[in-house]
Amino acid sequence: MKENKINSPVIIIGIALLLLVINSYAPDGIEVLGLEIKQVDFLSDIRSDDYYDEEFDDEEFNEDEEYYNDSETENDSALLEGKPQYNLARIINLDFLSKFIEAESDKLENYSKAVPPVKGKQLGGNVSQLNKFFSALKHAKNKQVRIAHFGDSTLEGDLISSDLRDFFQKKFGGKGVGMVPITSHDVNFRQTTDLSFSDDWTTASIYTRNKAKLPVGISGHVYVNADGSWVQMKTNKRYKTVKSFDVVKLLYSNASSTAKIDYSLNGQKTVTKSLSRGDKLNILEIKAEKSKSVKFTFPKAKSANYYGISLESGNGVYVDNYALRGNSGVDLKKISLDDVKSFDKKLDYKLVILEFGLNILSGNKTNFSRYEKNMIKVIKGMKSSMPNASFLLVGVHDKCVKKGS
Repeated sequence: MKENKINSPVIIIGIALLLLVINSYAPDGIEVLGLEIKQVDFLSDIRSDDYYDEEFDDEEFNEDEEYYNDSETENDSALLEGKPQYNLARIINLDFLSKFIEAESDKLENYSKAVPPVKGKQLGGNVSQLNKFFSALKHAKNKQVRIAHFGDSTLEGDLISSDLRDFFQKKFGGKGVGMVPITSHDVNFRQTTDLSFSDDWTTASIYTRNKAKLPVGISGHVYVNADGSWVQMKTNKRYKTVKSFDVVKLLYSNASSTAKIDYSLNGQKTVTKSLSRGDKLNILEIKAEKSKSVKFTFPKAKSANYYGISLESGNGVYVDNYALRGNSGVDLKKISLDDVKSFDKKLDYKLVILEFGLNILSGNKTNFSRYEKNMIKVIKGMKSSMPNASFLLVGVHDKCVKKGS
């Protein structure tokens, strides 16, 4: 019998090193057995910096492409072209360590000398666009003032929106988190609501396939139930103003003639309600004084198209978090303007915040004219459909890109 050498550590390590080197030259988007292989430059620490200095032409992208699909955004890794240059001295030279320590020390010294921001500084620039919102805030004690906060994955889990909501509700009133999705990817780190749901929901959105062409709501999502699907929302104590709610609103459309839902508040008696027929947007409103949880069960499959559940308590300010994972914002054009009008008629938004741009950045792209053109179309369309709202565009966040070592 021949000796089995497959477990030889030397062979295993050799194969692993060979695969890593090959991966350093793997082209973007290559797939093996249906799995996309992400390029990792195993040789980056011994390449010279000149290797990464090559500039790339921004005009190589197809100008006829309608959308910046986030699944097709450019890979941030440097494209490996030409013959690599190696700096073998780096392998044994430890000068970089002392330089690193020196640089970090300089940073700490600079931080200690930094001038703190001035508190209470007035907002500058053209703020007349915000007059509709400012005027509405004056009447927040007598009516609802809703804010639609759109953004990419930086808003997932109600991040950023939660602090913004907390500030406004403490100052102008309001109690409750506002709109919460039926299903979401962020359940493990959601800040303001403990969300759970059955795994049999069908979800379509503006950035995923929508074969049935279901009408997505203002959040860019739509949810369709199976037999017995359920969703449950519980408040937590992270923020005082969202620890309880007095009203629950279920938003839906295209309900069947026999559509019914079951709901229970705080785990108590289950109540059955019928939904209104018709293809227009409807809201089922439930009184829920000082409640901390609500659970909905949907007995019959495809009873309606569902868009979310709002937890609120009458007048005051509400910030609806609409996170679109990995999105550039341009996909908002896929929401029908008629649907935007329908939601705005029901919810009457006074401020729309658009916080996008991070997913269109890359280390070598500097021409964003096409993105600007498409985002202008998005904003103009939304402004025409939401005439009572002010619009605020948030600048793009910082993004770092690895270059060499």
